[in-house]
Amino acid sequence: MTPAGEPASAASLPPPGAAEPATAPAVIAPAGVPERYDLALDGMTLDPQLLHSADPVLRELGLSNDQAGKLLPLAQGVMQRTQDALLAHFADAAAAQKRAWAEEFAADPEIGGGRRAESEHLAARGLDALGFGEGHPFRQALADSGFGNHPDMIRAFRRLGQLLSEDSGFARAHAGSANQRPVWERLYPQEAN
Repeated sequence: MTPAGEPASAASLPPPGAAEPATAPAVIAPAGVPERYDLALDGMTLDPQLLHSADPVLRELGLSNDQAGKLLPLAQGVMQRTQDALLAHFADAAAAQKRAWAEEFAADPEIGGGRRAESEHLAARGLDALGFGEGHPFRQALADSGFGNHPDMIRAFRRLGQLLSEDSGFARAHAGSANQRPVWERLYPQEAN
């Protein structure tokens, strides 16, 4: 029978043995699921965007506010372990880079090998001339970061140190001119004749 009380035609009936058509079940929130989760973790500010993203999952699981709150320390532990693993990875990568730069410096034919001690001395002289003496924070940063072993940094400061060397052969204009005319001749050249 149809809803109007009339017999259904054979064309509108489902074939024998066919399942009843599925109807979408009404979404009913389980008892105890709050309209809005109010979660807090001692000593930590929770990211509102992250909480918003977690809300549908917490609802699907049917968790009460207290049950969802019990997951927070677990999530915090997972985040801490992830952060620690990332920091360890970055520290390992930085140490590997420092070693690679030190090896490149040692193998560089221009500044390393037999010239290593000279390069270190000249680079230190260049740093000193710029005001970055031993113990200066910039010099400490070069050592801590490993950039102090970067071949191009050594090469640049070495060249500066070479320019500042005492016996560099740097020609200065009018340095020790043998023909010095008196000042009055230079000021009044017309009267000198």
